[in-house]
This record gives sequence, structure tokens and C-alpha cells, in this order.
Amino acid sequence: MLKKILISLGLAVVANIVLAASNLTVTNATVTKVQAYETNDDSISVWIHLNGNSRVGPNPSNSSNTCELWTHDKTVHSVALAALMSGKKVTVSYIDKGEGTYWCNVRDLSVSSS
Repeated sequence: MLKKILISLGLAVVANIVLAASNLTVTNATVTKVQAYETNDDSISVWIHLNGNSRVGPNPSNSSNTCELWTHDKTVHSVALAALMSGKKVTVSYIDKGEGTYWCNVRDLSVSSS
């Protein structure tokens, strides 16, 4: 029983390390553009530009590519718009979309406290 618990804990730690390695963060950034696109299924895809650039980098899964930051999350979209309008700095964490290209998904976007 103890052996099973230790193996489970070990797997959980390894999974968290892999997850953390595939996640990058940009801090103290300014949202300079938020572009929303309606998709064929009537959902919204949002492209977020930081610090005047359409890309950040590198892609967490392929460091030879920089990333366009995209989201379908309404909360991320709302926070990005609020930060754009207020000029407040943000912290953005992002992950590869699964292709190792320039497509990345925003995992979290929050307004910085300072």
C-alpha cells in the first residue's frame, strides 16, 4: 500500500514538472491590441498583442518559434480588454497549442498589482 502511494506521489510530481516546463510567463507587459474573430461555430477566438508585438517568445515546446497568443476564454478576453483600456501591466502565462508552431494558448492573464 505504501509503495502504491509513493508511486502515485512520484507520478504527480513528474506530471507537475512536465506541465510547468511547458508553460511560460511574460511579466510586466502591456496589452496593446486585442483582436476578436468569430469562428465557423459562432465562438470567438481572441488574439492578444503585448508590448506592441503580435508575438512573444519562445514557444514552450519549440524554442525556434515565437508565439501568437490566442484564447477562447471569456475571462481572459475580458481581463485583456480591461488592461488595454486602463493601461495597467499584466502577467500572462501561455502554453503551446500542441503543434510546436507559432500558435499558443493563453493559460492565464492577470492584471499586475503594481
